[in-house]
Order: sequence, then C-alpha cells, then structure tokens
Amino acid sequence: MIRVKSLMQHANPVPAVVPGESAEPSGRPSRRRGLVLGGAVAAVAAVVTLATVFGSQGGGSGSPARPPAADEPYYATTGDLERSADVIVRGRLDATREADGETTATVSVVATGKGKPPGRTIDASYPSPGAALPAGPELAARHEYVLLLERMDDGRYVLVNTTQGYYGVEAGHAEAGPDNDVALSDGVLKALGLTR
Repeated sequence: MIRVKSLMQHANPVPAVVPGESAEPSGRPSRRRGLVLGGAVAAVAAVVTLATVFGSQGGGSGSPARPPAADEPYYATTGDLERSADVIVRGRLDATREADGETTATVSVVATGKGKPPGRTIDASYPSPGAALPAGPELAARHEYVLLLERMDDGRYVLVNTTQGYYGVEAGHAEAGPDNDVALSDGVLKALGLTR
C-alpha cells in the first residue's frame, strides 16, 4: 500500500524559504526545482490512478467489483416507459430458443394494451440470462407476462430493456421485476384484463 501522506510530503515542489534568503540565489531557475516539480506531478498522478483503480473495485471492503453499467435506457415514469414500447401485450410464453447470446421467446397473445401485434403469436427477443451485459431476464415457459416490446427495423420485436420490458402475471396482477419500481398505467392494465 502506498503511503499518500509520505508521497505528498516528499513531492512538495515549493521548497521552504528562510526569511532574508532568496529561493533562487543565482536568479535563474534551478534544475533541481524542475526535477522536484516533475516528480510531484508524477506522484500526484500515481495517487489519483491508484485511488481510481481501488475505488472502482469496491474500496477494499471485500466485496467483488461491480460490472460496468449496461448501456440501455431506464424509464423513470410510467408514461416514458409505455411510450417507449411499440406494442404492449399480455401473453403466455410457449417456448424459447437461444442463439448467439440472445433468447427468442414465442408468445401466445392473450390481450393487447398498446399497438397491434403481428398475429396471435409474437416472437420477442432479449439477451439470454447470464450470457452478456446486460443479462436478460429468466422468463419461464408456460407462464404469463406483460411484455413491452419495441419493433426493430428488421421486423423483430425486442424488450424495451432487460429490467422494465416485462412484468410477471400472478393472480390477475402485473408484478414488476426486482429492479423495476415503475408501475403500468390503469389504462394499459385494464386493456390487458389486469388490476394493480
């Protein structure tokens, strides 16, 4: 471990000046002062780099380093979340298939809360659980979900994001996932035949 206090004391680029004496007796800058200043800059840079590295690894608390945040949108309000979806459906997940870190679920549409699905079934894609950052949700076959889907240019439908793009359906209620604190609107829930 580097002693920060010691580094800072030895890296002081301004030497102590005794009253009545000149800091630079010859009138021109000293080579020693330039070396000390360069050393101080290097020492401070090293301390900042080490603090950044150790700080990003959990600060020595024994906890593992957190992975970098995924680059996907997160919606703070119900309106923003529902507007982000081209289609909102309630459906039963019939089957899934995985390829190249992506899961595609075949979903039988039970009700529509927004938009128009392409038929009685829709294929919805999302990152496979644990395969990549962001890791996708673990959706189970033969269970019902509310899916908030975005239509891609190639015609595929994908979850609007991995934490807010699905709600489990339990006893007639839409249940948000563990990292989602945004509820669906009363209008969408009513259209899907669900309640709060």
